[in-house]
Amino acid sequence: MSGPWLHAATFSTRESVTHMSVSSRKVAGRVRLLHWNIHSWQGTSGAVNMAAVSKLITDTDPDVISLVEVDESWGTPEILATLAERLGYAWVFTPTFEFGDQSPRGGFGNALLTKLPILAVQQWQLLWPTKVYDGSEPSEPRSAVFAKVGYPEQALWAGSTHLPRRDENVRREALDRLLSIANKLNEPWVVCGDFNLPASAWVSDGGPLVVAPEPAVATYPAEDPTEAIDYCVASSGTTLEAEVLRVTGSDHLAILADLLPGAAT
Repeated sequence: MSGPWLHAATFSTRESVTHMSVSSRKVAGRVRLLHWNIHSWQGTSGAVNMAAVSKLITDTDPDVISLVEVDESWGTPEILATLAERLGYAWVFTPTFEFGDQSPRGGFGNALLTKLPILAVQQWQLLWPTKVYDGSEPSEPRSAVFAKVGYPEQALWAGSTHLPRRDENVRREALDRLLSIANKLNEPWVVCGDFNLPASAWVSDGGPLVVAPEPAVATYPAEDPTEAIDYCVASSGTTLEAEVLRVTGSDHLAILADLLPGAAT
């Protein structure tokens, strides 16, 4: 579920993709979001899943895309850049951490792609102090990246994150920092991610935050989902609808959401 993989495969390797019928018609005035944990560009068979990711983006035509477990060669995020160029998206990749021995070999973290104008970008660490990655999940730093995107009515902060899985206390620390960041944003916001716990464990019923899909739908593991850990959370007043897509190409299922931003805070 986490940690960088070595890019042993090539772009020509294909991971198959199938998914349920998704309406290609966007709702006027809404922002369409796609979120997927892409498993270090690896499908469950071990093949590079760039083709599966590309097909899903083409089929759903999102305005903003959140990808987590993005594993790229150091200094040259060629898989993400190639995908974005082919499909006509701007991209943001801010590695949560870099890894290597005597010199850096790669970067791992969250990415955003969008067809909307990018007005600003910010990334923040969610665990402090940060650790040196030693190949284990507990040593992974965690972060959230936000892009402020232009929208006809108002700007929107769209974010992507991936929280710790094993340690509940560390995950709570990351959540507290994530909410602290979001609460300081002056425009409407949405963050999609692999939260590694259900929204019901931290988002209050009837509270100001908006969650989708609602009710929760399991997204992991993809072949037989039992855990509802991938979803989107948005600021108060936001209209947010989402569905889980039955896709192959990763160990998680994907989320497709339509959002109507609420009023600026």
